[in-house]
Amino acid sequence: MAEFYDWAKTLSYDADVTMVIGARGIGKTFGLRRQCIRDFLKDGSRFVEITRYNNELSGVSDGYFNRLSELPEFGEYMFKTDARYAYIADKDDGKKPNWKLIGYFVSLSSAQRMKKRTFDHVKRLIFDEAIIERSDRYHRYLTNEFGTLANIVDTVSRERADTKSIRPRVYLLANACDIANPYFAAYGVGTDLTFGYRWYKGKTFLLHYVDPGEYSAEKATGTVAGRMVANTEAGKVALENKFLHPSKDFILKKPKNATFSFGIACNGRLYGIWLDESNGYYHVTRKVPNNTGKPIFSLTRNDASINYVAAHNLSATMRYVAEMYYYGLIRYDDELLEMEFGDVLAMFGIR
Repeated sequence: MAEFYDWAKTLSYDADVTMVIGARGIGKTFGLRRQCIRDFLKDGSRFVEITRYNNELSGVSDGYFNRLSELPEFGEYMFKTDARYAYIADKDDGKKPNWKLIGYFVSLSSAQRMKKRTFDHVKRLIFDEAIIERSDRYHRYLTNEFGTLANIVDTVSRERADTKSIRPRVYLLANACDIANPYFAAYGVGTDLTFGYRWYKGKTFLLHYVDPGEYSAEKATGTVAGRMVANTEAGKVALENKFLHPSKDFILKKPKNATFSFGIACNGRLYGIWLDESNGYYHVTRKVPNNTGKPIFSLTRNDASINYVAAHNLSATMRYVAEMYYYGLIRYDDELLEMEFGDVLAMFGIR
């Protein structure tokens, strides 16, 4: 196995958004941070490191360059960080360091406040741990997390389609924690994943699902942590880079005899709610019949139109949907849809 993940090959695809799903310890994070330093030394371009929550910023920025500063190629430089910025300076004994801004630290949860910050010459935006482990009870995806990330890219880059401004590149790094996540949902990544590179959405999203190869066996036998999780469900994620598929208990395709009840517009997506009277299930789909006479309820302001009913008129209906949810009578076409619709339910207090 190579010492580090091969970023040179991945970067050669030059995708708008690149997602790397790889086992822990293969050097995904280390290698990309090293590339960001090389970028700055070559052309002065900067990076943005993104966290999900504001209280994670200091934990990420502390020691951000520790291992990198030990590399011989950066022996002439020193680094420092705070919770908002990263700096680099030449080592010059006896002189005060001339600190230069090399990167920014931001959080998705503070995206609105971020609009007042100034960002300059940003080339790469990095979001590590983009997929949340299913066993993590203390963190959840933000409502419309993918849209929030897109807004941050726009805020940071101020890219214009009619100019030759720097085209930002976005990198999502993750382990194979949960196949039902907002990034797979946004780009239509299915459950039929195989190791290797694959393009999505008109070659704007590149997914590299990394084959652990020899690394899996080496870590399983050569490290304490590897021996602890070997031959367990956790080991399939940590060592073999395999996704643990969510429960299919609530996955059931809508039957043809189900009748359309109403639609919901939320965060740019339309959801159809259908009733199968034969068994009492409510089916959630991504399709709404054309020219339907049934109401389409708008939950988010950007989805409002003259044809949609305001959200406050939905309260009684959603109370009933919530009741059906707690009775276990809601079904979804697939696992990703179940995850997506969680944002809708969360607006009505269902977590």
